[in-house]
Amino acid sequence: MNRLIRLFVTSFVLCSAFVLFMGCPSGKKNSNAPQTDQDFSQLISSEETSEAQTDAETPASIQPVLVFLQGSVSIQRSGKALSAAEGLLLEAGDIISTGNDGSAEIAYGSFATLRLFPRTTVSLLVLISRAIDHADRDVADLSLLAGTVAAKVKKLASRDEFLVLTPNSAAGVRGTQFVVSYEEPIRKNGTITRTERTLVAVREGAVAVLPKGRLLSSLIDGRQANPLAGAVVSTAIALAPKAGPGQEITVGGRETAAGSLEDEALLNNAESAYGALVRQAEEFQARGTDFEAVQDPVAVLAIPDSEIERSFAKLSRTLPALLLSEQSRFLLDVLDRMREPGGNTSVLPAGLPERYFIPKGNTGEKGDTKTSVQPQNFPGLVYAVPLSSTTLTGMISRSGDTILLLDSKGNLYGIDQGGTLLWSQPALVTFTALDASVALVESQNLKLVEAKKGTVKGTYSFNSWQALPQAKPVPIPNGIALATPRGVTILRQENAEVMAEIPVLGGVIAPLVLADSQLLAVSGQGRLVFIDIKSGRISDEVALDLKADVLTPRVKDNRAYIATKGGRLLAIDVAAYRMLWDIQLEQGIGSEPELDGDRIYLWLQDKTLVSLSVHNGSVIGKPIPDVQSPPLLSKGRLYWGGSGPSLVVADAATGTILKRSPLPDMVSARPLFVDGTIYLGTKGGKFIRIDTDKL
Repeated sequence: MNRLIRLFVTSFVLCSAFVLFMGCPSGKKNSNAPQTDQDFSQLISSEETSEAQTDAETPASIQPVLVFLQGSVSIQRSGKALSAAEGLLLEAGDIISTGNDGSAEIAYGSFATLRLFPRTTVSLLVLISRAIDHADRDVADLSLLAGTVAAKVKKLASRDEFLVLTPNSAAGVRGTQFVVSYEEPIRKNGTITRTERTLVAVREGAVAVLPKGRLLSSLIDGRQANPLAGAVVSTAIALAPKAGPGQEITVGGRETAAGSLEDEALLNNAESAYGALVRQAEEFQARGTDFEAVQDPVAVLAIPDSEIERSFAKLSRTLPALLLSEQSRFLLDVLDRMREPGGNTSVLPAGLPERYFIPKGNTGEKGDTKTSVQPQNFPGLVYAVPLSSTTLTGMISRSGDTILLLDSKGNLYGIDQGGTLLWSQPALVTFTALDASVALVESQNLKLVEAKKGTVKGTYSFNSWQALPQAKPVPIPNGIALATPRGVTILRQENAEVMAEIPVLGGVIAPLVLADSQLLAVSGQGRLVFIDIKSGRISDEVALDLKADVLTPRVKDNRAYIATKGGRLLAIDVAAYRMLWDIQLEQGIGSEPELDGDRIYLWLQDKTLVSLSVHNGSVIGKPIPDVQSPPLLSKGRLYWGGSGPSLVVADAATGTILKRSPLPDMVSARPLFVDGTIYLGTKGGKFIRIDTDKL
């Protein structure tokens, strides 16, 4: 609640400040002001130059015209219905809607061509034409209220503007082919289960995408009357996150209450950046800069390496441009059926084929069609089985042919690869998959169960050697190693009988890890203890001052990498018993490291993925944002759950995103890769199987 109040107060203050300068005349040069505006003399053109350019060529009209109709299309003007017909001239303020079987194409002369998909509503907000209004630029603002619109926009002149607005975003275009889709929030029993969502997908050129709240809305609405507002909007679009050819950006579309808070935080950060830009523009205006005469406000306001530029760079990391999903490619295909700006016909027949329309009988509650016009397409999906009423967590594991998943309530599920539930076990703390069995850790016992049937093979009860509940048992040759408050207990894999007890001073406070013939254990004294399995004795110790927040260590090439939830990462030479390096990250670490060649991959608590050098822990490349689940590393590829929801595939060496495929639910557990198949666990408790060959 306090966060919401702070967001409201911040937005109110920024909007109030904007209203004050909107009500004032445009800033003029002050003879008493410092002569700082001399630096921008090359940006200011005289009226004579402007008039000479106007006389040089006769501008073409961008009056929008309805050039194609298909199925049911309705038009409203000033609250009255108009008859939709090809050749109808449209005006600013017109609202055009298409039905389940409807589609329409609008031509803005040689400026742009728009295509409305079925079940789409748009409002023509602003229309300024050189030819009609004797203006110095062409401007067209379109508001997408529902559905999907595709656009072909010619390369614009420097002062021309084309904006596509949705309730939660603003897309700025300089000349491109793209699609924008908007979906309202999804509610269930009065609660939002998925926030409103805008998708911007690009075939050619580039589209700038900004989250839109009260301040940006006010700036956009007032930019024609107030040059300062126009300068701020132009600069924000220039600095905004951008989708280029073959990429898409999604604003919103998050699930659950936590998702709503993430959307809120994103908007708060964006509005703060806009507010800082407004204040900077006001400072320039107070010193004499006349934004009405400035030809390129971006060159004035976008100061390199400034706090404003860094805030927009952070916004770009939060709204990443990803590779096109299958759904986006499907939407972009409609561009082939549209005429080029200024053309008379399209290359293909303009009518949409049946696949763009909602199948008959596909209706939502109370008979009202609620389904999106695009078919729900999940490439490679084999099945999505509802498994739990709560979130699936941790790492998906496998014992033989049985897949193992744990939910947030401690219920473990054993499922075959066909998606059939074999057995379940309640009230667990953790588990470890063995070759043909599973070690289950309960609050007072460790149980060994047969993986296919879930039958109990043996039980070890915690008495004076109580095991650490958070620690997974570790398989070792012919046994299981269990961390305890007194040290390490070795059990038989067949029946959980005690084979050996190894005392460690201070006990063991973190998960164990096997490195060749040694067990590595973090003691209660913060030391890394090396235990020889054959002799059952401690061979060496390294003082590291570790705490109880250690994640499961990883070992590769005689090095152990130990990460803590607090953001510390250490590298240990397990052959020489010495620390190689020790670093502290700014963010906490959310899961165990993944290792590949010369790189360490860490999933941070701010939902970013970073790559570090195994040699010294230095960061390699830029962090990857929007990583919603712990990542899986397999055969040079990284797999994780992204927003949307989606499955994201990236090249491990470069971090380049190779694929982003839609999913029926948000991924929450670390995936499992088996023979070309990926298994996923989701926030909604679904068990999903994906065939990677069909992605």
